[in-house]
Amino acid sequence: MVNITGKILRILPFREAKVANETKKVVDLIIADEFDYKRVAFWDEKAELVLRGEIKAGDMLRIENARIPEESKKSDNKRANVGKYTMIAKISTNIAALSHALPQNLTVLAVARPEREQVCIAGIDENGEWIRPQGVYEDDIFCSGEENFKNLCISKIYVDAWRGRRPRKEDRFFVYGEGVERELNEEEGREFLERNVDASVDAVFKRGRSLGLIKPRILHVYDEKGGKKKEYIRFNFKDPSGRIYRRWSCRCNAFYKTWNELKKKHRWTYGLRMLRYLRKNDTYLAIGLTYTDYGVDRLEYGAYPMIVGVLVVPSSSFK
Repeated sequence: MVNITGKILRILPFREAKVANETKKVVDLIIADEFDYKRVAFWDEKAELVLRGEIKAGDMLRIENARIPEESKKSDNKRANVGKYTMIAKISTNIAALSHALPQNLTVLAVARPEREQVCIAGIDENGEWIRPQGVYEDDIFCSGEENFKNLCISKIYVDAWRGRRPRKEDRFFVYGEGVERELNEEEGREFLERNVDASVDAVFKRGRSLGLIKPRILHVYDEKGGKKKEYIRFNFKDPSGRIYRRWSCRCNAFYKTWNELKKKHRWTYGLRMLRYLRKNDTYLAIGLTYTDYGVDRLEYGAYPMIVGVLVVPSSSFK
């Protein structure tokens, strides 16, 4: 058993878990003191306290007799369970959560479209390393009407090692984010992209990474109908090595919005207009790999590649 005192930073979406053939409600809370955090699972009637709004993000809690699961004892000791015999009390003490923890400044290069409430975020930290925070949900992206993650903006985040299944080199567990610190101006954005651009697709994926940045020549951009009446935007492009890639799926949320606005305004010519726009300006693509355990043989990079961010800055040739 363990006692926990801290501030609720995040409330993750409700889920169901089967225990001894019985389905139970569970909701995970990220609770932190000044130094560290725990991911605390509220079960059954304790989960109902969150559902009813009696416990919410920002509350200060004192939790007594929370249980540490066996698997957590053997690894990170960051998880705890709150059940029937756990005592929970709100406290008035003001806790400066994670004030002594080390945050990272992430320059965001990809915010993908939401899928099953989760959002893929990717960017480069101040050390020049790619990071993909895991466990980011739609509520983490939009808070009080503000976007906490935007392309070519710097966001302050707290992350930890990713201990889930199917880890990729850049995966980190997303603990908490404090939103956009600032937006890069045009000159800063161009300089940042040029400093971090990769030589080719192969230079990214054949050297052990699952995220990278290329500056290709766009050959074709179009939408394609998929299952369940979904539409997907696809790219054909030539990377800097001269190799042509076709039918890459685009997941960039901002690009989808721009594409759909253009489609409404110019019903018959939106594709050509977008292609002209991308070629007129300097276009960079943040590229990524999906997970690698699909059971499909002979995948060139061991997984499916896709475009997770479309970054466009005015062409330097017109400066």
